[in-house]
Amino acid sequence: MVFAPNIATQRASVVPLPRLAPAIHAAKLVLLIVLLATCAHHPPRPLSSIPRHIAAAADTVTSEQLAPGITLHHLVRIAGPQRAHVLDIDLDACVSVQAVKGGTSAVGRQTTSALLRSIPDSLHAIAAVNADFFTFEPAGVPIGAHVEAGQTISGPIMRPVLAFDRRNSPFIGALTITATLTGPHGALSATRWNRQQRNAAFIVDAAWGQALDTFSRARARMLVPIAPQHSAAASPMPRYHVVAISPTHGARALGDTLLLSGSNTSTLHDGDTVTLQRNWSPMTPHNAVGGFPLLLRDSAIVASVDSDGSESFRGVNPRTVAGIAQQGHRLLLVVIDGRRAGYSVGTTIRETAEWMRAMGAQQAVNLDGGGSTAMVVRDRATGTARIVNRPSDALGERPVGNALAILASQCGSR
Repeated sequence: MVFAPNIATQRASVVPLPRLAPAIHAAKLVLLIVLLATCAHHPPRPLSSIPRHIAAAADTVTSEQLAPGITLHHLVRIAGPQRAHVLDIDLDACVSVQAVKGGTSAVGRQTTSALLRSIPDSLHAIAAVNADFFTFEPAGVPIGAHVEAGQTISGPIMRPVLAFDRRNSPFIGALTITATLTGPHGALSATRWNRQQRNAAFIVDAAWGQALDTFSRARARMLVPIAPQHSAAASPMPRYHVVAISPTHGARALGDTLLLSGSNTSTLHDGDTVTLQRNWSPMTPHNAVGGFPLLLRDSAIVASVDSDGSESFRGVNPRTVAGIAQQGHRLLLVVIDGRRAGYSVGTTIRETAEWMRAMGAQQAVNLDGGGSTAMVVRDRATGTARIVNRPSDALGERPVGNALAILASQCGSR
């Protein structure tokens, strides 16, 4: 068999199978040849070896180095068949991770390819995968948290996230945010930011991009920023005037003005001056995207993978997954093709967790899958974006709510 030059190829150890009829042997050989041949259409840089966990996770693996510290693996399992594409990222190398919304507010959908192209050339974006689940009305609002370069576009809910702090250290788990407003009549805590809720206080800013519903608007106040005083006595926390919403206001946060609403805001009075302190726990994300469900915790498959979501969601589907390996030094972004008989059928949620563990992930979270699953890389020669996998939608790549991109950053710039 002939392979494209400069591809590192490794066959995993295979337990001998019972003797089969010659016709079955021939059919399996033809299938393997077809699957392997599809890996050889993009000549990559030489790769000296394939990591042991990756090589052991499939029957055949081919790999290409996209940039220092960023390797793309193509995995084939004959059973199924199943095919996965893995961005294997060394977080100790000169790389960084960027959540990408592709706009100034939480609303809006674009393809993963378009989101990758939206990143300025100066940031050297190498690859991207689709990220969180999203709403269709309004279109494209991430279901979970989206934090982009320190800005909270949509706040967290009680779902897991994949997050990175300013030092690019990864985290998978649940995040919470608390905004404490302190004024002359006491303190008020809001436990949602850019996330509306009816049973407690929440705050939205201009990045939310949506008007409050009628229920929330009736209880809302504006928080108008006060210019900081340049003196030693000035408060280090931002200060705001509490202002009633006028009948002509569109109930949408504009500029630097915040909107506060909820059922327990009685400690704030119109005309008050308040300070605002915002705290994240258990870490402060610089970039974050949401997902569901949690798949691995400390290398063990989470028991709830067999009950999270609907039965059809847990069944065989295309998947996008994120995993953390080597105690936080390695990131795995994985797409698994599906709904394509004879090429790749997809995986169940449990199979996805098992595959991530086989590849060495210690923590893992499922991202949006199905027709949203997409992995895109920049072609080194032309700079254009190419889709690595085969999206399952009949019309091709689906517009999604957000993406996660890998940048070839300058050492010392993060």
